[in-house]
Amino acid sequence: MDVHSHVLVVDDDEDTRGLLSEILAKEGYDVETASDGKTALERITDRPPDLVMSDIHMPSLDGMSLLEELRSRNQDVPVILMTAFGSLKTAVDGLRSGAFDYLSKPFIVDDIRLVVRRALEHKHLSRQNQALKEQLRDRYRFDNLVGSSAGIVSVYKSIARVAHTDSTVLLQGESGTGKELIARAVHANSARSAGPFVAVDGGSLAETLLESELFGHERGSFTGAVASKKGLLEKAHQGTCFLDEVADLSPVLQGKLLRVIQEREIRRVGSNAPMNIDVRIIAASKKDLDQLVKAGTFREDLYYRLNVVTIQIPPLRERAEDIPLLTQYFIQMYGQKKSPPVTGIAPEAMSLLTRYWWPGNIRELEHAIERAIALTPQSVIFPEDLPQSIQTATVQAAAQARGWVTLAELEKDHILRVLEAHNQDLGRAAAILGIHRKTLLRKLRYFGYPC
Repeated sequence: MDVHSHVLVVDDDEDTRGLLSEILAKEGYDVETASDGKTALERITDRPPDLVMSDIHMPSLDGMSLLEELRSRNQDVPVILMTAFGSLKTAVDGLRSGAFDYLSKPFIVDDIRLVVRRALEHKHLSRQNQALKEQLRDRYRFDNLVGSSAGIVSVYKSIARVAHTDSTVLLQGESGTGKELIARAVHANSARSAGPFVAVDGGSLAETLLESELFGHERGSFTGAVASKKGLLEKAHQGTCFLDEVADLSPVLQGKLLRVIQEREIRRVGSNAPMNIDVRIIAASKKDLDQLVKAGTFREDLYYRLNVVTIQIPPLRERAEDIPLLTQYFIQMYGQKKSPPVTGIAPEAMSLLTRYWWPGNIRELEHAIERAIALTPQSVIFPEDLPQSIQTATVQAAAQARGWVTLAELEKDHILRVLEAHNQDLGRAAAILGIHRKTLLRKLRYFGYPC
């Protein structure tokens, strides 16, 4: 059970709200109150609780109506109903409507503690089961990591070795190399696999927003903070927090992250009260942190805390033998969604892919295949279905490999490649090249090509 569990008490009687708040606060819970059902719904919208304790008989919106409204919104928060007019029928009606349990007034303190503890344990187990189901469905173990090159096999081995520890992990690699997939694989193969996996992009938000997102904030701590909010580190309690682009964190946030790793505690923005958390940190960076430390732009003490285990992820250009496997993986992923499905790729198109430099790495390859599948009228991807940048860059690379050539030679090379890719179909080749069939024939005769 999470000691930071947030309990919302709903009762129109001020003394009852005060009594329950005192009892629950002593148990270590974060307690919030509302005087009626409508106010409770507003609070739940702003800040979803882990448990609701609601009186049944209230003006405006009573406890049964509140319960029904929560269920209609697919809110799975457990609800404990309370009433001074205890009866078997009321209890049965409440339980049939989805209440977790039922308490009669006047309260017995031990009963309150027991029922609340059971409800929160039930909520915690439900979250664990849901997380497990999602992981099994998404199969974030090794299935989404594709390749058999020496570089990626080394990454697999590192994942297997570090997953069963609780060490902080640093992933170094260019943009698009799959750092988040690898972080998910570490999490899914660890003892924390039933807990949450929370991803944070350190370079996507301004410092003030990122601090609030990471650490949470208290109500009124800044303009617009109309309600208290859990931070992403707090949400990752008993799980893993993946912090991408850690090199982009400001010096202030670097210091606060260092404290999280050292002390295992956080402070929400606007609060001086420390909060213990149990989180594994997996950090990632496309920049060389060692060089940033030498340049004085990244804290050396934080670097050593993050650099317990480092996994270097090779760029796609250094594992070109994996491109056919990755390509087929993406064809299976996106091709089946199209009608008729796209099931393969022509050898000429695959040749373009394996000779391309891939500055955007796996992400660029995935987008190229997804685009080709969307545009091709065939069941197979052909060279002209690929982005022009890939076609042009490959032709240029081939030309540069044999030295500078004339425009005529470059044109001849391109025309012959298009013809070869389409089984010498003059009409289709002319359409792809954007010229008339007679013009194509004239050029081929000029090149000395038999036709």
